[in-house]
Amino acid sequence: MTLNGSLYKISSHDGGNFALLMLAGHPVYEGHFPGDPVTPGVLTLAMVRECASELAGNWLQYKAIKSCRFAATIRPCDSLILNIDMTNDGRMYQLKAEINDQDGNLRLTLEATLESVAGHAV
Repeated sequence: MTLNGSLYKISSHDGGNFALLMLAGHPVYEGHFPGDPVTPGVLTLAMVRECASELAGNWLQYKAIKSCRFAATIRPCDSLILNIDMTNDGRMYQLKAEINDQDGNLRLTLEATLESVAGHAV
């Protein structure tokens, strides 16, 4: 199951640059938090992983997170730019990612190691 199409939508994608729109209808916003919805950090990390999988052409999972900084909240209807820089050496991928809003305000920085999941296509 992917979050693309329910939590967020990829508006455009050019290499490691993804234009994303957060979708307001996801059920997580009913409880996180009622009246003041915020995208949970774990779902933000899942969104980055899904986009990295799209870029790699195969399903990836986190092996290790070296650093992660949530600089500002991500809310429903936010338009975001996700920039992914990724290298690989077989099954392991070294990822550096940054999410900014349309005005260039930082929302997330992430450095992580991901690995391919055998038998799972994107």
